[in-house]
Amino acid sequence: MHHTDIRSTALSKLLPVRSVTDLEWLVKESEMVTGTPGRHFIVAGGDRPAYQVRLDSSGFEVIRVDVDPLGTAPTHSSKPEFLQHPVASAMACGRLYTAKVH
Repeated sequence: MHHTDIRSTALSKLLPVRSVTDLEWLVKESEMVTGTPGRHFIVAGGDRPAYQVRLDSSGFEVIRVDVDPLGTAPTHSSKPEFLQHPVASAMACGRLYTAKVH
């Protein structure tokens, strides 16, 4: 699902992400099904920012995709560092969602 699609999808049709383990599984699931690296997530709230999360050898690569992707540098972080990222904060507050993979 493209990031603009996920931003316009009703939260009731999206999957909540509750833990780092969930997030890792959801990224891997998407990669296995679609063959494309990473998965898109949104943060519930006013402007519903969208992020793509990829797993890499050191942990996570996160890039905000609802803004100009050429102007946004990815954030690379280990698992402990990721817990300080806004995506992880949204997850801890129950505000992180992703679309079902078809």
